[in-house]
Amino acid sequence: MRCPAAWTAWICCLLLWHPPLYAIDSIRLQAGHWTFDNTTAKQFSLSVDLTEQGLQLSAAAEKLDLPAPIGSLHNLQLACSSFKLNAGRWQCESGTAAFRHQQLGEQDFRFSIKAGTDKNDYQLTLNGLKLAESRISLEADVTDSAWTVSVSADRVSLTALRDFLPLMLSESQLALVADWDYQGQVKLEGRFEGKAGQLQAFSLNWQASDLSFSNVSGTQVAESVALNGQTNGRLQQAQWHWQLELGSNKGQAYSEPIFLDLKQYPLSLTASGQLATDFKSFKVEQARLEQGQVLAANATLNWQNQQIQSLHIVTGPADLSKLYPIWLQPFVAGSAAAKLETSGRLSMTFDWQQSDYQLLLDFNEAMLSDKEGRYSLQNLNGQLGWSQTDQSLNSSLAWRSAKLFEIELGAAAIQAHSANNRLVLDESLRLPVLDGSLEISNFSLDNQSGRLQWQFAGLLTPISMQRLTSALDWPPLEGKLSGVIPTVTYQDEEMKIDGALQVKVFDGTTIIRDLRMTTPFGRLPQLYANVDIHNLDLALLTNAFDFGRITGKIEGHVHHLRLSNWEPVRFDARLATPQENPGKRRISQRAVDNLTELGGGPTGMVSRSFLGFFDDFSYQKMGLSCELDNEVCEMAGIEEAEQGYYIVKGGGGLPPWINVIGYNRRVDWSELIARLLAIRESPGPVIE
Repeated sequence: MRCPAAWTAWICCLLLWHPPLYAIDSIRLQAGHWTFDNTTAKQFSLSVDLTEQGLQLSAAAEKLDLPAPIGSLHNLQLACSSFKLNAGRWQCESGTAAFRHQQLGEQDFRFSIKAGTDKNDYQLTLNGLKLAESRISLEADVTDSAWTVSVSADRVSLTALRDFLPLMLSESQLALVADWDYQGQVKLEGRFEGKAGQLQAFSLNWQASDLSFSNVSGTQVAESVALNGQTNGRLQQAQWHWQLELGSNKGQAYSEPIFLDLKQYPLSLTASGQLATDFKSFKVEQARLEQGQVLAANATLNWQNQQIQSLHIVTGPADLSKLYPIWLQPFVAGSAAAKLETSGRLSMTFDWQQSDYQLLLDFNEAMLSDKEGRYSLQNLNGQLGWSQTDQSLNSSLAWRSAKLFEIELGAAAIQAHSANNRLVLDESLRLPVLDGSLEISNFSLDNQSGRLQWQFAGLLTPISMQRLTSALDWPPLEGKLSGVIPTVTYQDEEMKIDGALQVKVFDGTTIIRDLRMTTPFGRLPQLYANVDIHNLDLALLTNAFDFGRITGKIEGHVHHLRLSNWEPVRFDARLATPQENPGKRRISQRAVDNLTELGGGPTGMVSRSFLGFFDDFSYQKMGLSCELDNEVCEMAGIEEAEQGYYIVKGGGGLPPWINVIGYNRRVDWSELIARLLAIRESPGPVIE
């Protein structure tokens, strides 16, 4: 290597040349075109003067062409006030240089140099070279066997540095940074060692202040960041052995989807590893990341042939209340885990081997609670493992209590194992539900081809409807809910329940079939079902809803039911007196008033007629239907009447008899709900 850096080559070329000296006071040399190695000068002049202080040297060139990446220097002026020759060596103790360069601009700096006349051996010092609004100092020590260069730069402007990038980067590298906007200042100190044209070792220290950058898409952003760091490396057997330290305690940064407030939680990174000189392999033998009181992680990495061969990450116990919003929540946006309150501690082990991975999460007194009130887990402890490999990973989890919407779930524990992208329960799980339980067996969860799906078989032991309706803030119901569930499946954000759920309520039976849900834990869950109702006792039913007493039996269905965000948007419902075993049928004045209100008929007729002397009436049959679609309910009764439809048809027992006729065929769903809410204020029925 003739010079330690290409941009100093022109100094070396000029000063390595010297003419024979005779008993003369001065020498003048002028050349329209002069070439030395890979350097060409135009309108070149050289002057050497003998003074009492020694030799003085000055040189000038209209243009000096240097090898890439420096290029051309214009209006070159070079002077040395003290030039000495002694025993085969020459030196310039105090020199000045000035030139103009397309990227470097106008330059004016000082230098000193010592060199041998017959070999590549010199020491060079530069002070005051301007680069990106900063002054650069450089020291170089070059021999035939080795060279060392030290560089110091104070407050380099990253914005101004953009003009100098063509001197430092290739075209492909320039293309990578072309769409970035960046600003800030960097203080830099570096030392480089090498032999001939090969860099052998380096060390860099830097302090960046007010560092801000962003790409066009806004996925990588930093604002007012302070960043300190140092790195060093040494070349051994075609491998760079390197060490790195980084630290930041000011500013904010965003790397999609992670946002970091570096002032609130300072970040530090230490790492060491190897990098092949052909860039085909990269190893991180040790790395440690620390983020205030949030996270401490250790990692190793092996990258070869443009892909990760292995990656191992271990985190220490982290405070979930701090870890979740920074490192977990951004990755689950839009899912059921997008808005959680968390506490407790979480550790993680992640191992990646040639595209297959294993993940082990360790919970310690963890709490997970959905802010929208859909579910919660309290005092979660144990390990949850997931394996994409043939090697099985065991899981053992337990919790003290849980909640699904407003339904309390008791303590439970699971034992499971995972392999080949699948998790299977080792034994059945009994999940307490209010005063009953859900027995879960044959549970499996898999993620084949990135599509999460799970399934299980279930047995729902009797649950008190009184406790269930109380938890859901529904009108209180008596009876039990139970059922055998052959299979529950979840795939493509849809949950299906095969078989039927049986509800024993009001001394009758309600069967729920074809139950399925889409996006069950999303922002707009959809529920679909068909419901069949058999032999409900009307006395118990009307008593529970404070409707007005009615006796007898009723049956019917709610088919094609669809709930959107738990609100009905579609169904075909019908309730009517059964033909077989209708029971003793009586209806009170209050119930007549309420049914009349639902049907949209005139009210208050019973109390104002002679029938007001009777508390209740016989009826032959009753029924009402509603087909809901587009927020409109198409209503009908058990038979057509002359000007409407029968809701209640008198007869079937001893007088007095009464008919209730409905007149509204089409009713807005919101209006019908309003009628139900205000049903106690209904004036009364139509009397025939």
